[in-house]
Amino acid sequence: MKLAIGQMTLVLVMLGGVGHAVGAEQAQRAEGLVFLEEVVVTAQKRAENAQDVPIALNAYSGERLSDSGIENTIDLQVIEPSLVFTTNAAFGQPYLRGVGSDLFTPGAESSIGVFVDDVYQSRTVSALQDFFDIERVDVVKGPQGVLFGRNAVGGAINIYSAKPTDELEGRLAIGVGNFSKIRTEGFINIPIADSRAAWRLAGLVSKRDGYTDNAVGGDVDDQDVVGFRTHLRVNAADNLELLFSASYTSEDSSRSLAARVDTRKGLAIADFFGAQRPDGAFNIALNEDSFVDLETKSFSLTANWDIGTVLFRSITAYRETDLAILLDLDASQLDFASNAPVQESETVSQEFQLVSQSDGPFEWTVGAFFLDEEASQRLDVKLDFPAVTGAPSDFRDEPGGAVDTESFGIFGNARYRLSENWAISAGIRYNKDDRDLDFLETLSVASVGAIIAQIPLQLSDSYDAYTPRVVLEHTPRDNLLFYASASRGYKAGGFNTNTFQTQGFDPEFLWAYELGVKAEILDRRARINSALFYYDYSDLQLNTIPPGSPVGTFQIVINAAEATIRGWDLDSAWAVSENLTVNIGFQFLDAEFDDFIALNPNNLDAGEADRSGDRLPRAPETSFNVGAEYRWRLGENPLRARIDVRYESEQFLDIFSDDAVQRDGNVVLNAQISYDFNDRVRVSAWGRNLTDEEIVQSSLRVDGLFGTIQFFAPPRAYGATLDFRF
Repeated sequence: MKLAIGQMTLVLVMLGGVGHAVGAEQAQRAEGLVFLEEVVVTAQKRAENAQDVPIALNAYSGERLSDSGIENTIDLQVIEPSLVFTTNAAFGQPYLRGVGSDLFTPGAESSIGVFVDDVYQSRTVSALQDFFDIERVDVVKGPQGVLFGRNAVGGAINIYSAKPTDELEGRLAIGVGNFSKIRTEGFINIPIADSRAAWRLAGLVSKRDGYTDNAVGGDVDDQDVVGFRTHLRVNAADNLELLFSASYTSEDSSRSLAARVDTRKGLAIADFFGAQRPDGAFNIALNEDSFVDLETKSFSLTANWDIGTVLFRSITAYRETDLAILLDLDASQLDFASNAPVQESETVSQEFQLVSQSDGPFEWTVGAFFLDEEASQRLDVKLDFPAVTGAPSDFRDEPGGAVDTESFGIFGNARYRLSENWAISAGIRYNKDDRDLDFLETLSVASVGAIIAQIPLQLSDSYDAYTPRVVLEHTPRDNLLFYASASRGYKAGGFNTNTFQTQGFDPEFLWAYELGVKAEILDRRARINSALFYYDYSDLQLNTIPPGSPVGTFQIVINAAEATIRGWDLDSAWAVSENLTVNIGFQFLDAEFDDFIALNPNNLDAGEADRSGDRLPRAPETSFNVGAEYRWRLGENPLRARIDVRYESEQFLDIFSDDAVQRDGNVVLNAQISYDFNDRVRVSAWGRNLTDEEIVQSSLRVDGLFGTIQFFAPPRAYGATLDFRF
């Protein structure tokens, strides 16, 4: 799909016509009409109606997430058409508008920033967040940096947990479902000292048997997650609020680890030695007891000091992550190939903000951000040839590295209202990143204890960049906003700890241009937000073979390509009546490489190819979601039914447009019906992926060794939840 500039402009002008309807309806207000709820966000570091913010974003309340069956960040794509979220074992890979990354080395970072309560989550494993006691989740599209603590080249997912209130309240929800699923979550909120302080404690325990049957024994893709979060809010003075926060998460699961070989595509060595390949997406044969063992700890202190016309905010955070994984690489009953990576991270971050609070035409925000992270990773790849050949060799490859990152940024943004209908904003950020790598790769034959080689490497590098943003706003009348923006995104360079690589890779950059409209029409019963965007994406960090390399060169991370992304987003909501609300969202995306010369390691005979014009990975041409909620009364109490449908067209899961690792177009259908017995007790019946689509969550192709390995998203799930509140 390609949108010519003329077509894109025409779409925007047509949407702009809704402003005439707004003016007519203001004179025809009728009593008893239902209004859409106002959504308040903090994307510009001040509480604002989302309709007044000249940024393409979608905000989802905790209640909306629950009603739509959204339990984690992976599920979020069901209701957010611009998001594609895949995984590599426990490592999250979010993509927004075709921008993302599949690198999981601690020497790099995600292209999409994930923030929890304004604290940046530096490791890709932290992109996988389970939701409980959530206030809202904002999906912010396009480069972020001028107004965010840590810059993000393609967008951000901002998760806000519920904070302490001045009311004594609590909740306990217990859900059961197929695959022996039991999910228990809840919170308690206690005001202290005449509301001078308040404490909130929330927790989650989620367990489920595996949905993939392992012919060798047991199930895979099970879940066992325990988490808690606590906040203590203290009003230290009339103008000073302190928020102490802590969280802990532990996971001992095998979700996203059910490796299955697609025997129709690629070549796997194990197949020549009697590998079992059961039929069906959810039938496998693995001899390894695959697992994800993850533990995270987070602590933060947020201070808000109201100094009259200025708000001073400080966010101090510490986060610790420990991860161990075991993955059966050969995806068979043979003791042939496995990988057991471990990753550790300790991160300290500090952010300061000054936000103006005056009522005049001039608004401003300035801030500074510092991050210090010590992260390490070691892969442990074992190739057990005796199991398949009887040969006296047992090969082991252990590449590993420690990366120290220091990041510093200063940023500022100013907005000036030129008149009642026009405003202009300008901001800039300076980024400085320093990284040091201490790498060692050990090659050995484990069966005889012989070390073949140890390859050390030490590297250091620094990166810096300025990232500006300019926005022009026009509000011809109430409830109607037009905006045009230009912004630059930046992702720091880094190092590859997954293999020996003699040099690092440079930063990547993205210039984003956007035309948007936000309108409320039909007497504020309908909302239409739409944006046309154009991205000039350069120096993409890709895992590929450098052009001109000799035969046998392994893939490494280099700045390999340029790309152009253009498209159209639309998000709408309509309160059709007092009983019925409908949501519709679209994304049309044209995302292509402009300059990319690469050799597909699984198609060596084709040689190096000019891949200009090929689609970017995880960038479906068309995706949309439709949601509807109907409410009526059964006796004196409310009964609600909700349905959510997402469609996405086919997409490639690698950078080579390889049909073997293509995800087919698919439809996901979620539904839920709930009944409130009173203000305190609710019962719900729910179903997820009711069409039972077999969706390839991620895929890896290594011909001549493992073949084409697939990992599938969950099949149909259903169950019921009992919810108590006080």
